[in-house]
Amino acid sequence: MTMLLPTPTCLEMFDQTHDGVLRGDTLRAMGELRHTLARLRSQLPPTEWAAVGEQARQHPLHRVLLESPFTRRAYEKPRGYAGDAILMDLIYGLTAPGDDLSALGGMLYGYEFDSPCFRSVRMRRAILAAEIDAVAASRPGTRVLSVASGHLREIEWSRAVRAGSVELTALDQDRDSLECIDRAYGRYGVETVGATIGDVLRRSLQLRSADLVYAAGLYDYLQDDLARALTTALFRVVSPGGRLLIANFTPATHDAAFMETVMDWNLVYRTAGDVRRLAAAIPPDEIAAVDQFCDDNEHVTYMRLLKR
Repeated sequence: MTMLLPTPTCLEMFDQTHDGVLRGDTLRAMGELRHTLARLRSQLPPTEWAAVGEQARQHPLHRVLLESPFTRRAYEKPRGYAGDAILMDLIYGLTAPGDDLSALGGMLYGYEFDSPCFRSVRMRRAILAAEIDAVAASRPGTRVLSVASGHLREIEWSRAVRAGSVELTALDQDRDSLECIDRAYGRYGVETVGATIGDVLRRSLQLRSADLVYAAGLYDYLQDDLARALTTALFRVVSPGGRLLIANFTPATHDAAFMETVMDWNLVYRTAGDVRRLAAAIPPDEIAAVDQFCDDNEHVTYMRLLKR
């Protein structure tokens, strides 16, 4: 029989973390909080786990943790969802946390910046840049489509993009993100398309075929039915001999419990097998190969579908 921590113990945990952070013992207090939350998440039924999150967000500790620019942005969701492009830039280290950052906020910022989850986000950026370069090396005049592109920061690390040998299209529903791309990367001739996933599924867009289609931070927010339909739709856009690359955070993500309770940031975590099943509706004779791999942290799993 699984032993569950009673509610008073959860409140005591929040009290202890609150006191530890305020007296400057930030690393130890935060480490113990994240470890205990991860254990609770693995033990509790969904309704009881949701109650832990409610308690966390009502506790004085939550106001303290909102001093972190990461936690505050994710929790407040100014663009309607937690992992927006502004937060990604913060995780990448491309933007400073702001002049109003308190001393405590600086401590929390430093602690969270080095978290395994955020390291995986930065690794994902490098993997996408390497994927663009790999395709461009074998296919002159490579066309690339980034779906839910955010600020498209991976292209800064692509040699092929800097050399002007790639035609890029960035698709996103966030007009602010697309305007940022226009300002930052107009010199690369990036085409920006304002559209939703629904537009892609309804085929209401005239998307040109692409040698590489990828979705990096999108599938973490999609339930299985929608994710399967989108995988099929995106594979249709891939040129013969091209590839579709999908990324998804895995159940091994240690910070999932902290993100859900403190940041109110809920993702759909998938194993490699779960992601592979998202391609089930694609006719097998259209797929030349399926490659799957994880990042070094095993926090993000990738599936590369090669088209015949």
